[in-house]
Amino acid sequence: MRDGTDEIIKTKLYGEIETLEKQYRELKAYLEGKENSLEVVGAVKGFRDTLNKISTHVLTLYTIEGQKAKITWDSLLTNIDNALETLHSSRSTPKPAIRLALDISEPKIEEVMFYLSTLKKSLQ
Repeated sequence: MRDGTDEIIKTKLYGEIETLEKQYRELKAYLEGKENSLEVVGAVKGFRDTLNKISTHVLTLYTIEGQKAKITWDSLLTNIDNALETLHSSRSTPKPAIRLALDISEPKIEEVMFYLSTLKKSLQ
């Protein structure tokens, strides 16, 4: 599959990581109280969706290159889904639910972002 498919995936992956970095900065600003967002639930959904896309691209890229890969941030995705479900089914304040989801995830969101930042640099 060296017909350029890997380059297409690398380009898409690079763009998705940039999108995720922007979403992460916005989410972090909200959690730190620097930004009041009425659409924080939408922002968290966007972050989760982008991270899912990145997961697919990473797995595809490793497969094309003949390597095995395991996505280590599944608990982060699960905890984000749980927080979104909690927010959807109740009238709870978003900030504590989102913060808890991120705090109990292993690896931490900061570790995932560091990994993806390093991966992005290797794609250049």
